[in-house]
Amino acid sequence: DCAGVCGGSAVEDDCGVCNGDNSSCGDSPFIFNQSSQQAFYFVENVTIDGNVVDADDWVGAFCNDICVGGRQWDTSQCGNGVCEVVAMGDDGNDYSSGYCTEGDTVTFKIYDTSEDEYYNAIPSEDTPWSSNDYNFIDNLSADISLSGCTDMDACNYDATATVDDGSCEYAEENYDCEGNCTAELDCAGQCGG
Repeated sequence: DCAGVCGGSAVEDDCGVCNGDNSSCGDSPFIFNQSSQQAFYFVENVTIDGNVVDADDWVGAFCNDICVGGRQWDTSQCGNGVCEVVAMGDDGNDYSSGYCTEGDTVTFKIYDTSEDEYYNAIPSEDTPWSSNDYNFIDNLSADISLSGCTDMDACNYDATATVDDGSCEYAEENYDCEGNCTAELDCAGQCGG
């Protein structure tokens, strides 16, 4: 069942919550159709830049760049804090055309609600899709690198940059970043002369 109990009777509600009551559905950032062919991906940790995602963030599953599943990642609503995302498969109906088939690679995205951004996420284990399969992933992570100038002494320092891209620009000797003289003027009126 969806709680990982062999022979159990737990099922996901329409919101993707195991043994849920359909009360946690919000506007899902991942749109997909239900299919009779499904594989379950249980994930221990979901992070963005090493930080655990918030309870209102989402994880989506994709096959062939088509969204095949998604759920809000509120671990308080999951068995032992481990949530799962169901990846729908092609069951032969038009609504599941292009969905997962045996052996397909499932990819994941994290939707950061607070930033209103989608990030590609890398699983610690790559498990091919197989109908009715239960897959376990230790970590699903999105690493966001923002390029820019990281030297605080540079004129174009970017506090949001996490990777220095070599674009730092510095003031000329005896001048500040705005071109103002920072040294004394000599008798000819030359800055620092």
